[in-house]
Amino acid sequence: MRLLLATVAAASLASMATAQTSAPTTATPPAPAAAPAPLDPQDQMVCRRVKETGSLVKSKKTCHTRRQWAYIDDVSQGFARDMQDSTRERPGGQ
Repeated sequence: MRLLLATVAAASLASMATAQTSAPTTATPPAPAAAPAPLDPQDQMVCRRVKETGSLVKSKKTCHTRRQWAYIDDVSQGFARDMQDSTRERPGGQ
């Protein structure tokens, strides 16, 4: 088994050596790859686990971009702020 493995390894090394030496020297170098455009960090996908109402353990995975999460957070905070402000304006919660 070791002899077979050694023979295969030697044959593959020999074939790689001959393939490298037989390559033409007039080949043009490969063109440089275009640099990928930098991605906006706000477009990166972020996933959050959101607990479902009425359950202690059940949650759902929701994925949005950072920009979308910022919008969702702003809207949610706005609703909460409006709710608190509306109860402050009326004495006794009326």
